Amino acid sequence: MSTVREFLSSKQFRIASAIVLIALGLLCIAKTPWVADVTYYTAINDRAVELIDETLERDTLTFLVITGIKTSLAMIEGSNVGVGFELQVGDVVQPAYDYVDFFWRAFLYAFMVLGFYQLLLETEMLLLGLVLAGIGIVFLGIHLLVTIPQIDLRLWGRRCFLAGVLIAYVAPLSLIATDSLSDRYTSTLKEKHYATISAFDNQLQGSAVQFLALKNQISILQPSASIENMQNGMLRIVNSIGETFKLSLLAFLYYVLIILFELLFFPLLSAVVLYKFTLFALGRLVAPPAPQTPPSAPMAPAEAAS
Repeated sequence: MSTVREFLSSKQFRIASAIVLIALGLLCIAKTPWVADVTYYTAINDRAVELIDETLERDTLTFLVITGIKTSLAMIEGSNVGVGFELQVGDVVQPAYDYVDFFWRAFLYAFMVLGFYQLLLETEMLLLGLVLAGIGIVFLGIHLLVTIPQIDLRLWGRRCFLAGVLIAYVAPLSLIATDSLSDRYTSTLKEKHYATISAFDNQLQGSAVQFLALKNQISILQPSASIENMQNGMLRIVNSIGETFKLSLLAFLYYVLIILFELLFFPLLSAVVLYKFTLFALGRLVAPPAPQTPPSAPMAPAEAAS
């Protein structure tokens, strides 16, 4: 055992270790795509891109449904027969239209976040993390050969290595973890609220057809009576839409909250967990070495005699 310790602390072992570390670091810098394949970064990144595509495909269906609802409400709101009636219809439909427009904009922001994730992964910008990790390994190798008083190469090497690993792997791994958490906790709720939103869309499309068909019921022989009947029919349809939307409002609200939960909270939680795990696995590499207490000066003979 003592022989092994002597060998590990020998100058030859330090030089050999430094050569190996520098070679590995330069390999990470010069052959980054190959290192990405060997370390399974490419497989992890491709899987994360597939999950983003699946999420975009699922959420696009809901976005199209909400877009149809918004279009139908806008069409009903813009319909008018006579002065005054237009204001009555607008007063009833406007609140529902404002809420739907808010949820529609929230979906646009969600697509922007997903698009940012996809752009980050598909452009392979995260491969810079492997380059940074390689620089950190080179610093660690140089630290075994020389000592620079002004720069703690050991500390900076560890920090660069840890930062590089986090940059390269945290984003795709957190997205994969987010998909698992979504399947476990929120997928059932999303399907439930999506069914409610789809039912409201179907009813709204039928109401919009009825709404436009009422315009053809104006009689030239009895214009005042037919217009009054048409106005009453339109207001009944609009009031029905308003009541149905009140029942569907929570479905819209919860669906948007689930989307934000999946895009913001789950990735952040996964990233924090991965960061803490990486710190633990790498032996808390960002922590500087403990300062050593200098030995106390020997006492003078006069002080010892006294």
